[in-house]
Amino acid sequence: MGFVYPGAYWPIGFWPTRYWHVIGDSPEPPPTIIPDVGWVNGAYALVVVADDNGIPIGELAAEIDGLTWVLNEFGQARLTVPNPGTAARLMEFGNRLLIYIDNGLPPWSGFIDPPRRWRYGAAALTAYSGERLLTHRVTGRNRTLNATPGAILTTLLKEQAGRGVVETGRIDMGGDAVSGAWHYDELYKILQSGLFAGFDFHVTGAMENGRVVFRLNLYQRRGFVLPGVVLVEGHNTSGVDVEEQGPIVNQWFAAGAGNGWGDTDRVYSEAAAAGSIAQIGLRQGGKTYSNVRDKTTLDMLTAAELAGSADAYFSISVDALNLTPARFADYDIGDTVGVEIYSVGDGYRGERRVIGRNYVAARGVVETVLL
Repeated sequence: MGFVYPGAYWPIGFWPTRYWHVIGDSPEPPPTIIPDVGWVNGAYALVVVADDNGIPIGELAAEIDGLTWVLNEFGQARLTVPNPGTAARLMEFGNRLLIYIDNGLPPWSGFIDPPRRWRYGAAALTAYSGERLLTHRVTGRNRTLNATPGAILTTLLKEQAGRGVVETGRIDMGGDAVSGAWHYDELYKILQSGLFAGFDFHVTGAMENGRVVFRLNLYQRRGFVLPGVVLVEGHNTSGVDVEEQGPIVNQWFAAGAGNGWGDTDRVYSEAAAAGSIAQIGLRQGGKTYSNVRDKTTLDMLTAAELAGSADAYFSISVDALNLTPARFADYDIGDTVGVEIYSVGDGYRGERRVIGRNYVAARGVVETVLL
């Protein structure tokens, strides 16, 4: 079994066809029908390290404790280096990582940052995915833009101070025009603000022309609906946890930017969910958007707040195994997959969107969160 080189995935649907046989056995053992668990969930990994300019400087011999991917947030990698004395340069803060795993999970990319722990002669490293690099760049003062979210993002990326930490990737330029004003605001916080409600973003890392490059991608919705990919309790999932979450707010009041609170000093908006109010009573919330000055943008943001809070929502967490009909390579963050659960209530069968994955190398499972 050889290593799957960077840029490739473990071939989907490939299984070992024979056990290793003992010399003298005749005939050879018949083809294996079900592969052993160590083969299915085991993984070979390659950790490529580049400096903060993206120039590769080596490969890091490290044990992978965990890798996380999160929708519209930054993920994390936890690595243990058994012999850090010979890898000091590879472990410097700011170094970029590309981690390839041959179990079907997508390559993980990010950079080394604190905390870093030393114990029993080993080093425990923490790395964060490329989305966190957006916290390292801020806008100028009094920066005002009126355009589609994609156009705003493209402009702000071009205006990064110094060498850009993230380059432009696939940016969706659709949607309605919105307006905003910023004063030394982090690009990461802008992407998570209400102006980008209804959009998804993530940063990909790849080797391009001999450099590790991070690119920011923006979608009106990330992922696909995959009807043939199903997580089935007792087969390719275990450890099912279902939780109803809140808070519930069924009436929102919002205000835009301004210098006073009179009727004409700033724009205002209000939205309510009559069905939720009738069922559980009135639950109000208020919010001020200091960078919004037009009514259309404020109404859109208020409606988005209400849509996400009018009712409780279900969060499903499972430990996913690398088995059909939902092998690790078959789905990714943002995808909608089938879910079948039998241990909770009267059971559940439906479709849920993948919003988080945490690869636990020691157990060979991916802790998966679905909404």
